[in-house]
Amino acid sequence: MSYVEKVLAPGEAIRLKARLHWVLWLRAWAALIFLGILIVGVVMFIRDVAFFNTTEIAITSKRLILKVGLLERHAREMQLTSIEAVNVDQGVWGRLFGFGRVEVHGTGDDIWRTPRIADPIGFSRELQSASSEAIAARRNAAQGA
Repeated sequence: MSYVEKVLAPGEAIRLKARLHWVLWLRAWAALIFLGILIVGVVMFIRDVAFFNTTEIAITSKRLILKVGLLERHAREMQLTSIEAVNVDQGVWGRLFGFGRVEVHGTGDDIWRTPRIADPIGFSRELQSASSEAIAARRNAAQGA
């Protein structure tokens, strides 16, 4: 069971799980091939493989969740109702190969930034839709109370 599935609150469902883009493997393989003779290349390869395999990014019906790490766990969460802006950073190579970063600005100074993920536009679209629905649900609950 993944970290995101373990931390779901009652009534909370996963809307979308982002995947890291395959371009992240390029650095790992380049380090292994070009620096593999040195221990540094092997260490970089292992670190990048661990990052790739232990990173989870998900949009649930209530939160945005990013979890990184195997031995040490670093998790960031943001309530969908506290999202103020969503930006997509996608350079030329990102446009060509379909990867990019999504930066989410929450209330206050909270900024949430993904690593390079596949289909950042689709992730942004789903995030904005989920945020709008969460805000509408909160508004309806407040009016009904």
